[in-house]
Amino acid sequence: MIHTVKKVLAPIDFSESSMKAMASAWELAKDVDAEQIYLLHVITPHHMLGIEALPVGGREIAREAAMIEQCDEELARIKKDDLENSKKVITATVVGSPAIKIGEYAREQGIDLIVMSTHGRTNADSMLVGGTTEKVIRHATCAVLVIRR
Repeated sequence: MIHTVKKVLAPIDFSESSMKAMASAWELAKDVDAEQIYLLHVITPHHMLGIEALPVGGREIAREAAMIEQCDEELARIKKDDLENSKKVITATVVGSPAIKIGEYAREQGIDLIVMSTHGRTNADSMLVGGTTEKVIRHATCAVLVIRR
């Protein structure tokens, strides 16, 4: 099974745990000669964080656009500094519910394996496995490798 892994997805939230999982995904991708590794960051909208949302037509859209630009820059830096600026690395930033967006992205890109950490920035989501990771495991249409922190 591991030899048929051609597309690897490493969702990252820039936490130390997700960065370690990304490094593991990179090593695995090189070991199995994967065609591509995808780095995905999901920005959670204010209304999903329990924060009073700004008007949709106003500052919330500007906030999300600024965050997308900032995250895209950080992903480009990671690709250059940590992943040999490889042409096999594809980066993306999307807005929405992290677990849902990770699953959608994996299906859209034909991902064979998702590699993610047990916990990300929101460690309090669950005692055993982070809330997002647990949801991805339950709903993924491909294999999920979970890296312990």
